[in-house]
Amino acid sequence: MKMLEYANHIIQTIEGSGGEAYIVGGAVRDMLLKRDPGDYDLATSLLPEEVMQLFPIVIPTGLEHGTVTVVLDHMPFEITTFRSETTYSDRRRPDAVTLGVSLEEDLTRRDFTINAMALKPTGLVDLFGGQDDLASKIVRTVGRAEDRFNEDALRMIRAFRFMSQLEFTLDPQTEQAITNQKHHLQSVAVERIAMEFEKLLLGPGRKTALQVMLRTGIYADMPGLDDTILNQLISLDLNGVSSDNVWTLVLVAGLRPEALRVFKRSKKQEGRAKTLAPLVQEQTLSDWQRYRLSDEELEHLNHMTGRRHEGRTSLPIRRLQDLTVNGRDMIELGLQKKQIKEALHHLERQVVDGRLENQREILLKEVMSWKNQHGTESSMH
Repeated sequence: MKMLEYANHIIQTIEGSGGEAYIVGGAVRDMLLKRDPGDYDLATSLLPEEVMQLFPIVIPTGLEHGTVTVVLDHMPFEITTFRSETTYSDRRRPDAVTLGVSLEEDLTRRDFTINAMALKPTGLVDLFGGQDDLASKIVRTVGRAEDRFNEDALRMIRAFRFMSQLEFTLDPQTEQAITNQKHHLQSVAVERIAMEFEKLLLGPGRKTALQVMLRTGIYADMPGLDDTILNQLISLDLNGVSSDNVWTLVLVAGLRPEALRVFKRSKKQEGRAKTLAPLVQEQTLSDWQRYRLSDEELEHLNHMTGRRHEGRTSLPIRRLQDLTVNGRDMIELGLQKKQIKEALHHLERQVVDGRLENQREILLKEVMSWKNQHGTESSMH
């Protein structure tokens, strides 16, 4: 509970200087659900400059939004001044932010009732029925859903993400608002959508959330998705999926590989997905398929599919450099640059598949035979 103690220390320090402060947002929700919050965000009546005077290490992370980060014992705590927001012309960011408003005004601008509670050691502030919605396991917007989604269209995907992570249902009026306003999602940066969708796919309530996404039709405003892919994602039952592997699952469900670039996924996620997706449905792997994977990739494939594909240690070689011949040998045998690469690939394949032993004399003899067969032009691909 060390982080909570530090958060309460921040609250007491701010109150000692005449201000108000509360833990807000997801941390309050998680504590009420008896979950361990990953971090603690706080809101205060003090202005950022005033907060900065109270603590030895403060980083001005978002002064234009009224946010600073206080660091205590190497742990960061984001502290934001109570604020209200004006209209959202681009449905992403407020046109203007007003600092120094009341706690009630601050909580009114938040997305869902379960995220709009405030807590300090002396008690809980719950103005919108967040506790009731937690007890009923419902995701519901604060106030009119249309207004909240007009402010930030990403909140529509966040609703499904919370459904999945918490195994909650969606309030019918909130669902209707998403159905009516889903086209506004096109104004949101695609990487923000991808991050929420990724978290949705990793949640235990993924299937229900995807079913409601299907019902609202919002998937049609997301790159490369269609109802077939969503239905496939609902039916796939892969365990042990991590954020690095979850896009493998989406490719297996039918997303075209080039859409990963549109979603702006990392090179690691994209590479992993393209490598593993073709192998997910395979009951057994050939020696060559195992050889083409890294140890880590094979381990992830086993973890995702629940299969026990044999490790790579049983292979005759585990990389090209393990061959008993190399490029210098090829040059001495009179092979040209392109031929060298293709001859080595030929040997690699023969050895891995068990058709040749990895013995120098055998491989050199095979290269001469290969050279005579291919002459100066190569048909290897």
